[in-house]
Amino acid sequence: MIVALFVSVSAFSQSCLDDVWQCLTNKQVPKAKKFMESCMASNPDNAAVWLMQANVNVHLYTYDIERMKNDPSLSPRYPNALEDAYLAFQKAMELDPKVEPKSGMLGPKEGQQLLADAFNTKAATAQEKQKFDEALKYYGYAAKCYELGKKKENAAVVYYYTALVYSDMKDMANFEKMMLKALDANPKISSAAYVVIYDIYKDRNDTVKCAEILAKAEKNFPDDKTIYETQMDYYAMTGNMDKLMEICDKAIATGDVKLIPTCATYLSNAKAYEKAEQLLRGALANDPNNFNLLKQMGYRYALEYYDLMDQRKKAMDSRQWDEANRIYQGPERKAAMENAHEWCDKAYKVNSDDLDNNRILREMKVLLGLPADPELNAKIQARQQN
Repeated sequence: MIVALFVSVSAFSQSCLDDVWQCLTNKQVPKAKKFMESCMASNPDNAAVWLMQANVNVHLYTYDIERMKNDPSLSPRYPNALEDAYLAFQKAMELDPKVEPKSGMLGPKEGQQLLADAFNTKAATAQEKQKFDEALKYYGYAAKCYELGKKKENAAVVYYYTALVYSDMKDMANFEKMMLKALDANPKISSAAYVVIYDIYKDRNDTVKCAEILAKAEKNFPDDKTIYETQMDYYAMTGNMDKLMEICDKAIATGDVKLIPTCATYLSNAKAYEKAEQLLRGALANDPNNFNLLKQMGYRYALEYYDLMDQRKKAMDSRQWDEANRIYQGPERKAAMENAHEWCDKAYKVNSDDLDNNRILREMKVLLGLPADPELNAKIQARQQN
């Protein structure tokens, strides 16, 4: 009796699925949905039924797309079709990992890979509209789809964009978590990813973690100019002048003149003033009105001035009055101020709207007792208010 009942139910489910399959083959999607409801009601624990349910939902999703393509004023008739398809594929796999689809239909893994692209599209649209919870939900579905198919590189892209959503939400803990997950899944996903993680570690003053993430960046992007500045920052911060010089030489060898002001900045930060000036003067000989070069030359001398004043303060704190007076009265301090003023003034004449340059220029004018510049003051105040 039990065997007969099983055969009867099995025969009914097969007949029911044949009806659904025929409707889908003939593109009668809403009709297939009605037949599917009957199949599901009679066979709630049948893997083949859940697999067909998933296929019906995929067709409902594409059916809606075609409708709205022909008439953009329409709304989706089956707004949850994608999620329902995803859950149905999962249920089919849960009931029978080896379940096979009918001819022309999608299997569980194949189907979920197809869904991943659709979920990505919906997530990106939601992110653009700042519907962050919705974006996270769809990126989550997309990631699980790729994970199922063991497509780590595709999953890494999803983790990366999920991290950007968390960044938009100012949730930096989850941003860091997802960015590291992206790098773990695909270490070559983006050189910029290493830079942002480095900056997080730097803000925590965690030089050990900075070194670790920088080593991974160098390994995966050995000749990427995006990494050069991060390397310069780290070696300047840790006082490794040999490595700093090495990276600067490597950057300059690329022929990218935009990297020269960057190199000069970090060399100045590391107090390698002469090397910074040598680079800048060489570049200025070919491009004398380049604002960034002029600005960095002014910055180089301003840093030297600040360095001298720090030395004077230390001497005063140690009650070394003669040394403090020597630094204050010495020609180096005055030369640093005058040169900082000269180069910042040249930069100002090329671009009078840069706040950092304007601040240094005004400071040097005050220190040198030069006349106040009303226009310069007005520009600084306007930028500060903005």
